[in-house]
Amino acid sequence: MKSDSPRSSALFSILRILTCGWIALLPLPLCAAAFDAAMVFNARCSGCHAVGTGDVVGPDLRGVTARRDARWLHAFIRSSQSVIRHGDRTAVALFQKYQKRMPDHDFTDQEIDRLLAFIAAGGPQRPAGEYRHARTATGAEVAQGRRLFTGAASLAHGGAACSRCHVAGNTASWWGGTLASDLTHVYLKYRDGGLTRALTESRFPLMTEYRDRPLTSEETFAIKAFLYQAANPPRTASRLAQNDAARSSTGRFTPLAQLTLGQ
Repeated sequence: MKSDSPRSSALFSILRILTCGWIALLPLPLCAAAFDAAMVFNARCSGCHAVGTGDVVGPDLRGVTARRDARWLHAFIRSSQSVIRHGDRTAVALFQKYQKRMPDHDFTDQEIDRLLAFIAAGGPQRPAGEYRHARTATGAEVAQGRRLFTGAASLAHGGAACSRCHVAGNTASWWGGTLASDLTHVYLKYRDGGLTRALTESRFPLMTEYRDRPLTSEETFAIKAFLYQAANPPRTASRLAQNDAARSSTGRFTPLAQLTLGQ
């Protein structure tokens, strides 16, 4: 029996180590300290929301913690459809405006609080440079966007012209691309912030070429401005003319938002 004791003791030690190892590998709840709000926002929220750069698929979240109380936000983030089904007026109005179903999220209260604090602090870091809305474009910038879109002007990093796969507005012709969707109304779908991200991040399968040959910030803005005009032709023409006239007379840029529509 004595000769078996060391073996039994060693076997017991091995079994204890293996048992502890398996316990360590069991799934545990995500603790608040391990919750990276920035990473979670980028992975699970940024596809539909921005913070401070305009609506994307869903609303811009800047100031949301001031507009809604914490209890409402917790309930809506966990299950927006449940809040809608209960007849909450704000939730119903948001759904009617954006016509998109927000997925449910199984976050804890602490995780939602961290996510809301991240949003309240300004959300994701923006690229260097001032963000510009498409409505601030001049006629010259829109014209340049059209040239870049059609290939009349070359992209700085050698990417293909948008018209190889798309048409937009009055760019349609026998040589225009039909491989991908018509972009005439794409601005209305993605809005300013969402379209900026789509052009910058090149997430769509047919845009993979631009990951190695990205658009410059000036090209992104010009193409976005052209697509803004394509989606709103009646009202943008007079705005652009006023903006160009104001810039010519003063030598300074005047945002279109400060100009009145032509009567």
